[in-house]
Amino acid sequence: MNSSMNRKQSLLFRGSVLIFSLYLCSSAAAEGFKGETALLKKITPPERLAYFGLQYELNQYQKKQYLSLPSEEERKKWMDLYWIEHDPTPATEENERRHEHVLRIKLARKLFGLKKAPGWDRRGEVLIRYGMPSTRSIVPADIGFYRMIPPGELWYYSSIDMLVAFQNFNLKGEFIYAFEQYGMSGREQADKLKAIAQFMAFSPTNIRVYTPTEDIEAIRGFNPDQIDYIADPDVRAETPRDLIAAIESEKAQESKNNFQKYLEEKPSIYSFELKEDPLPLFFDITTFHGGQGVIRTEFNFEVPTAEVKFERREGVLSAAVQLKVVVRDLKANLVAEAGDLIQASQKGGGVFQGPSHLPGQVIVALKPGYYRVGIEARDLTADRQGAYRTNLELPSMDDRLALSDIQFASSIKPVSGNPKFTKGDLQVVPHPLHAYRIPYPLTFYFEISGLDTDGAGMALYSVDYRIIPVSKKRKGLSLEDVPTVISSKFETTGFGSTQAQRLEIATENLWNGNFRLIVAVMDRRTRKTVEQGANFTILE
Repeated sequence: MNSSMNRKQSLLFRGSVLIFSLYLCSSAAAEGFKGETALLKKITPPERLAYFGLQYELNQYQKKQYLSLPSEEERKKWMDLYWIEHDPTPATEENERRHEHVLRIKLARKLFGLKKAPGWDRRGEVLIRYGMPSTRSIVPADIGFYRMIPPGELWYYSSIDMLVAFQNFNLKGEFIYAFEQYGMSGREQADKLKAIAQFMAFSPTNIRVYTPTEDIEAIRGFNPDQIDYIADPDVRAETPRDLIAAIESEKAQESKNNFQKYLEEKPSIYSFELKEDPLPLFFDITTFHGGQGVIRTEFNFEVPTAEVKFERREGVLSAAVQLKVVVRDLKANLVAEAGDLIQASQKGGGVFQGPSHLPGQVIVALKPGYYRVGIEARDLTADRQGAYRTNLELPSMDDRLALSDIQFASSIKPVSGNPKFTKGDLQVVPHPLHAYRIPYPLTFYFEISGLDTDGAGMALYSVDYRIIPVSKKRKGLSLEDVPTVISSKFETTGFGSTQAQRLEIATENLWNGNFRLIVAVMDRRTRKTVEQGANFTILE
């Protein structure tokens, strides 16, 4: 046996070991819980179908929680909330993940359907988890004096470098994972895996599976891999050696090799996770007292200019990024949605000479509470987008001394009129990246609310701020703890119970690293104190 064939056997053997790991991982992920069967009998057939399709992504707590809900309406709300929380574009109406998932379930039932639960065999499970493979081939049975290997299928996913083998073990059309039927020791498993690997490597022909065009077309745009096996049933396709060579070619590139860990972390993969090139986006959220029981909530953005596509029209270089924010409560009800359009333009020149990051801001008024937030940024020129989600808790600021969040800024300056980023008579350009280069000053803004005032409306208060290193400072070859680097305190007055403060702090005494800014305010009439902190980075 030549060395080339040895390498091919070795490759497929490694792939088969990965197949067995997949079986172990997937079986654990879809494992039921005590009492599951009894609860399943109480729900409707459509609900059971949705549950079986989603079971590969749910943990035991989620499964029991869903099945234990007393009514169909509550289960529908639970399912809707689950998909909202996993929407890859939470700021748009379309849920690409849910749509793709439903298509996979329909295809699994049609191509690999069974009359018993869950309604499909192991091929259907893998389809629901990872979509259809790029290469799907039939492996004929091998019956000899010393061994019997049932007929099967070999699936290969080029996008994630994954090989999966199935066997029609009972010859009744229900495919299981290779060696799922054996209760063997690790050594026996390895011997069996090696035997089937050798057989697959040297089987003389391999018939490509025929799948009706209309079935594949339904999922083609929602599939991680490019499907290439639509053909007449009698058409002879690549031999297993060709398939192995193709896999060797894939492995020559940078591919994911630690498969068991990969499968444990990703029980399912959807097309948007592999095909999209997300638009990078920096954002933070700052909250201010809005009066009348609401919180003025500002979503601040910066988009790297180098990641935005500029277009030249009539001698003007321009780009535009659309921002959108959607806020929902814990029941997934829509609370608020708003957007902003970031635009940048320049006359002449081949490269944009403006700032390295383009700022944007979306402002909504929210009542105190807990919210789920969806954020989307879309480059209108390149049709490239980034989608993000986060949670937000807003405590009440009424009837008490309160300090807003610290809002880092790239610039703060007096302004007249009503330009963008205006707060009173100041323009505060947000800087959610929180990074400053020496010797440019650390610039930030905050508001104090609930100050006690005298009969003339005068408030008296003091501001104390300090900067503390988050990490140790390097001194030669060692690291040393450094106490507070910068601290200062001043007393001031103002008219009204709400006061705005802008500060700039020199950075010459700081160094490359992470720091924490802490601001404390004391009402000099009531002696009450509030404190707020935020981290930032210094770049040399």
